[in-house]
Amino acid sequence: MRNNVASFWIDDRVADLKAMWASGRSGGEIASSFGVTRCAVLGKIFRLGLADRMFVNKRTPEQIQAAKRAKNQRANERRRTSRVNTKKLAPKKLTITNLEALRCVEVEPLGKTLLELGPNECRYPYGDGPFLFCGNPILDGCSYCGPHFGVTARRGQT
Repeated sequence: MRNNVASFWIDDRVADLKAMWASGRSGGEIASSFGVTRCAVLGKIFRLGLADRMFVNKRTPEQIQAAKRAKNQRANERRRTSRVNTKKLAPKKLTITNLEALRCVEVEPLGKTLLELGPNECRYPYGDGPFLFCGNPILDGCSYCGPHFGVTARRGQT
């Protein structure tokens, strides 16, 4: 594939490219006249060392400063409008008095360690120190057994 691309730039085309670039035509204009992409033309210009014109800044220092101020102003405006009321997003405190009541569902946990768990065994944790896990058979496509899935699933989720 690379040989096909390299064979495109024969000496006559390179001479035409240099002349068009020197006359002030853009890379896109040159590309459309050759029937290639703009990137192919600009790459060849860069490899030929003619790219000096590509890096000339045509804006005045005042225009550059004005553009920087406008950019900073837009950024500040985005920051102002994206601020949210953090009090509304603060998590609500749970007032559950008996946390163990949530864990006591209609299943007897087998009390397996993480290393003892098999690939199809419930991973619902028990305990506060070294955790033990339920270990009962899981539901298809879930990490928990049926009763523990009911405890952990959000409403509306099946």
